[in-house]
Amino acid sequence: MNAMKVGFASACITPPPKKDIPGLFERRLALGVHDDLYVRAIALDDGIKIALVQVDAIVVPEQVVKQARKEAQRLCGIPAPQCFIAATHTHSGGPLFGGFLSEPDAIYMEFVAGQIASAISEAFRVSRPALAGWNRAAAPGVAFNRRFLMKDGQQCTHPGKLHPGILEAAGPEDPSVTVLTVGDPDTFAPFGCIVNFACHATHMNGLLYSADYIKWVVDTLKGAYGSDFGVVFLNGACGDVTQVDNRSARPMELGPWWAERTGRSVGGAAIQAVAGTEYRRGVSIDCKSVQLRAAIRPVPADTLRKAKQLLRKETPDAENVESIYANESILVNALSRKHSYRRLEIMGVRVGDGLFWGVPAEFFQAFAQEVAAASSFPYTCCAELANGYNGYICAEAAFPGGGYEIRTARSSFLEEKTGSKVVKAATALCRKMHDAADQEMASLQLIWPEYRDDSVLDGINQLGGKKRK
Repeated sequence: MNAMKVGFASACITPPPKKDIPGLFERRLALGVHDDLYVRAIALDDGIKIALVQVDAIVVPEQVVKQARKEAQRLCGIPAPQCFIAATHTHSGGPLFGGFLSEPDAIYMEFVAGQIASAISEAFRVSRPALAGWNRAAAPGVAFNRRFLMKDGQQCTHPGKLHPGILEAAGPEDPSVTVLTVGDPDTFAPFGCIVNFACHATHMNGLLYSADYIKWVVDTLKGAYGSDFGVVFLNGACGDVTQVDNRSARPMELGPWWAERTGRSVGGAAIQAVAGTEYRRGVSIDCKSVQLRAAIRPVPADTLRKAKQLLRKETPDAENVESIYANESILVNALSRKHSYRRLEIMGVRVGDGLFWGVPAEFFQAFAQEVAAASSFPYTCCAELANGYNGYICAEAAFPGGGYEIRTARSSFLEEKTGSKVVKAATALCRKMHDAADQEMASLQLIWPEYRDDSVLDGINQLGGKKRK
């Protein structure tokens, strides 16, 4: 193991106007740019090369991940499987998603893959010796579970503000803002960080490209530590977590003001975590992946019959959501006839005594908390939509309950027990990676800056009646 080196780099991925903005039932063609979209990469190297990348997009399809990894390996020699690439899940990004009335743009997909690879390569080129340390703070009051148990026994996604039928939330949220900070070995000054927080990026939702609240997370950190401060944001398990508080009477939390509110809250908590970070000497890194198979849910014959009936009378249109789901049912059925299952990559990246692990889907928050509770790492961070896209992975209890996330579409098609499979695989991966590094982690030592100012020491010694040594 060599001393760790770390670098940061970014590349713009804002598409031209009039491209699809995926994420809603309606088809949205971009009129312009509210704020630019980026890929942001951190390169880690202690003899092992690892990269983690934030992509301002609703998803990063497996095709883009494969192409980016291959190109990054060509550019800078990083082994392709050691690139961890995750979408922020902004619903104001470019055309990378095929679902509802949106379709991916092949030219844009190729462009994004190239920009990811370029950012990874540049991050390694500018890498420098670094200390590292973990910490966490909290951003309460900005993220809420959006699924509810209703008094009629059903479950509902976004039932509406102060809906009288709400009984209780169907799952948890997590206000934790977990941060891996890297700093200069001589001055101890932080020069970058990875931020992990779980909330849907659905504040903006308009006709302008935007990174959503993540823009303000990045801006807040750079405002505190300088424009050269590197930031990579990894969205946590927010499949059922959003900024909308259905149990409050305040207005619907949509638009730039609310996006900034969330971003500044998370960014402020991240500053607190960075400022309180205690660095450790002898930090090593590692990454491992496991693969699991998840079956594609069969579409019932009656559902297909009704879907074809409806589509003989009308084309898919946001004015009738059922027409969209009819089309999605047919597409998922075609997908299942071609392949009966999907292969999911569960990837872990260890830095010192903390771990990021990725799942290629929109993941319910309770699953991530289950993995973290079973993990021996003091910091175990789930990043969803990492290294591919496979729709929602929902709690099994959600399927008979109802709600948006469980309806069969290209956004939700995996078997009901997929969540349990992922938890089992991720828990085993955490255990394996912890056991492999047990001795190294036990030898980690806190390291502090040495401060020498004789005038200050004189004052302290006078209080103690001592002479300077």
